[in-house]
Amino acid sequence: MAIIHCPKCAKSISDKHQQCPHCNSNIGELNSEQVQQLQREQRIKKQQMFMNHSFLALILFLGGFFCLYFLQPQKETLQWYAYTLAIGVGCIWYLVNRVILVTLKKKR
Repeated sequence: MAIIHCPKCAKSISDKHQQCPHCNSNIGELNSEQVQQLQREQRIKKQQMFMNHSFLALILFLGGFFCLYFLQPQKETLQWYAYTLAIGVGCIWYLVNRVILVTLKKKR
């Protein structure tokens, strides 16, 4: 008995299962071509999710930067800390997502 990943939901299941207990997909009836197609769709969905996260991170970064630049709050105030935090979190979040996307593309 080996542990495999469901081609539809990508959760761990036993290779003895004919139906995934998580998503109720009939994996016993799938041929190898259908399994590959489902895995390809899962990888694309995952890449799209990380692309969306990177766009949100970029918006957070740019929003903090433009607020800090144009509104010019006094240093050491709550607004200044909030804008600086938005810039830092947005930058780190963006970089992490881009690294994840690069590693996902190399796994092909």
